[in-house]
Amino acid sequence: AHTVTFSKGFALARSEISVAQFRAFVRATGYVTDAERDGGAMVYDELSGRMRMDPSANWRDGYNGQPAPGDLPVINISWSDAEAYCDWLSKATGKDYRLPSEAEYEYAERGGTTTPYWWGHGSPKQRVENLAGSLDRSPKGRRWDNSFRDYGDGYWGPAPVRSFLPNPYGLFDIDGNVSEWTEDCWHDNYVRAPGNGSAWVNPGCQNRVVRGSSWASTPDQALSAWRMDMPADLRSARIGFRVMRSL
Repeated sequence: AHTVTFSKGFALARSEISVAQFRAFVRATGYVTDAERDGGAMVYDELSGRMRMDPSANWRDGYNGQPAPGDLPVINISWSDAEAYCDWLSKATGKDYRLPSEAEYEYAERGGTTTPYWWGHGSPKQRVENLAGSLDRSPKGRRWDNSFRDYGDGYWGPAPVRSFLPNPYGLFDIDGNVSEWTEDCWHDNYVRAPGNGSAWVNPGCQNRVVRGSSWASTPDQALSAWRMDMPADLRSARIGFRVMRSL
C-alpha cells in the first residue's frame, strides 16, 4: 500500500481513445506508429487461442488483426504512440493533455470504493465491464481458462467504447475492455514513490506501468490495485489508453 495526497485536481477522459479519434490525429500529423515502422503487434489468434505477433497489424486493426470500426478503442499502439497523441491534442486544443499517472488511474478506477473491484466483490451481478467471463465464447466456441464465474458480457475482444455501465465517477471501461498505458516508469515497489500523485519517471526507462484489465484478463488482473510491467515499445491487442489533464 502507498498513501497519496493529490496536490492538484485532474480531469480524466470518460472513455478510452477510439480508433476514430486516433485516425484524426494521424490524418492531421501524418504520424507513423511503432507497429507500422517496426514489425506489427501482438494480436489474438483464434486457431491457437493465444496471442501471436502479426507483422502487419497496427492501430487500424482490431484484436484479431482485422480492420477495426471507428468506435472501438484504439489498440496495437506503443507508449510512445500514446504520448504522441497527447502532444498533438495539447497543441490542437491549447490545453495540457497527458497520460494519467499510476496513482491518478487507480484513484479514478476505484471511483471512491475500497472493495477489490469498483463494483464490489467477485463476479459482477450485472454487465458492468468487458471482462473475461465464464459465459463468454470466442467465434469458434472457445472459453476462458480463468474467468469471472457466471459472467458474460457478449464480447470476445474489445467492445465499442461506452458499451457498459460507468463506475461511480462516471468513467467507462476503466476496468475492462482494454488495459491502459500510464505515464509512470515501472518500479517493483512504491519505496521513494511520489506522495503527491504525480508520475514516477526515470529518464530513459524502458518499461512503463499498465493499469486496468482487458477483455482477456483474469479476475486477479481486474483488481483495482493490479499493476503490470510492460515494455514501452510493446504493441498489443489488449492495451490502449485514455488522456487526462491537470486542473
